[in-house]
Amino acid sequence: MNTQTQSRPVFAEQLQGKVGELMDRVTSEAPGAERSRLLRWLLLAVAVFVLWRIGRGAKKLVWSLFGIGMALWWSGGAVWFFRHVN
Repeated sequence: MNTQTQSRPVFAEQLQGKVGELMDRVTSEAPGAERSRLLRWLLLAVAVFVLWRIGRGAKKLVWSLFGIGMALWWSGGAVWFFRHVN
């Protein structure tokens, strides 16, 4: 059996490490200005990570839609669809 393990991108590992450090600092700080500043940085890091994951997923979605569109085009399904829509 051929199995391939995909290593995690360096960006994901670095981001996870920094978020872990921020989380430790936030939980150890007493409530106040420093803690709210750290919380803002933590939220920013989470937002960047979520946008990065959405971007990676969007690439797969675009190629999937392109493939379905090409299959419809070459099978004649697109012509049938556009004739019946109007």
